[in-house]
Amino acid sequence: MPRAATTALGRQRPGYRQFLPVVQGATLIEWTGTGLFLAVSTIYFVKAAHLSTSSVGTGLTIGGAVAIAAAVPVARLAARFGAKPVLIGVMLLRALATVGYLRVDGWWSFLLVAAAIAVTEQSSPPLVQSYVGARTPENLRAKVMAVQRTVVNLGISLGGLIAGVALGSGAPEAFRPLLIGGALANAVVAAVYAVAPGGEAATTVGSARITDLLKDRRLLGFTAYNALVSLWMPVLNVAFPLWLVTGTQVPERYVGILYAVNTVLCIALQYPLNRCYRTTRRAWLSYAAAALLLGCGALAFAAAPGFGPREALLVLGAAVVLLTFAELLQVGASWTLSFALAPEEARSAYLVLFNTSRTVANRVAGPVLMTGVVLALGTAGWIALACTLLLGALVPFVMLRGA
Repeated sequence: MPRAATTALGRQRPGYRQFLPVVQGATLIEWTGTGLFLAVSTIYFVKAAHLSTSSVGTGLTIGGAVAIAAAVPVARLAARFGAKPVLIGVMLLRALATVGYLRVDGWWSFLLVAAAIAVTEQSSPPLVQSYVGARTPENLRAKVMAVQRTVVNLGISLGGLIAGVALGSGAPEAFRPLLIGGALANAVVAAVYAVAPGGEAATTVGSARITDLLKDRRLLGFTAYNALVSLWMPVLNVAFPLWLVTGTQVPERYVGILYAVNTVLCIALQYPLNRCYRTTRRAWLSYAAAALLLGCGALAFAAAPGFGPREALLVLGAAVVLLTFAELLQVGASWTLSFALAPEEARSAYLVLFNTSRTVANRVAGPVLMTGVVLALGTAGWIALACTLLLGALVPFVMLRGA
């Protein structure tokens, strides 16, 4: 390495080392609050706000669609002002929306706060990615992402554990302190970023027009492909528990145990696997592996009903492990490739728009696809999903060959 480059990197690393613990602390607080919220929100709507499950599902889907539509104005704000101030505003809005859940008295008020939460949940990760990535040496970004993702999983687990203990009391008033705690966590995160080192000079502020971003075929194509490989989210969160209960002989109590397997593996393996997606080539290969693993997991789900309870449990466990590795590789590869794809002068805006793929997969198209197609068709639906994903595993090789 040339002496000048070595010197420059040496100047970057002290700031990076001082900066990272601040971001990790903020991330742990944010996702602990998110874990609290995720654990109680749906139950709160049904039991405390007295909404039907169908109306809750409809509202959450509409909220996801609103979040996708809001990606353009959020991207414009990020391009105009940089990631940090927009991120602070997003966290404050999420805090207000979380408190707003306590004021829900009907479907329309529920839809309002659900849409606000969806917008903030979609916007926060890419803004953090832009803010952190701009301050991190390029050769360390994959490691930083792995640490961030590990902290995210720890936070969700911690928040879910706290919520589980509180809800275990059975007291109706347990919802209020948990929601308030989630709101306070988001407000604290906003305060941490407000005083964190690095202002606008550390972010990527650009003047690129959003129309130019929407005409970028690479961005749109990669966003669509990421939505496909991100289907591990609705498979894991929607299709898997419903399939276990309705399609197999496995007792429903094993849903929680298999979820725990997913969580433990994510926490244990995210950092060791960062070497798989450190470069753009490795990241594309990780995408291929993720699509392949997800397709094989779908085939395992398809096979589970043909076995007895004990054997089916082992097959479902194998499917969850395959989904977990697909998750680890897809999430890590998306960090590397989305950052590489985005031009420096409009990085925040690119990342915000790219992150709509997760919302499409997890909130809008994914749940409908899982319930209306895959589960409705049963074994045939799982096989069709597997074939689609296995074909999708070829896309990275086409991209690498073209490059």
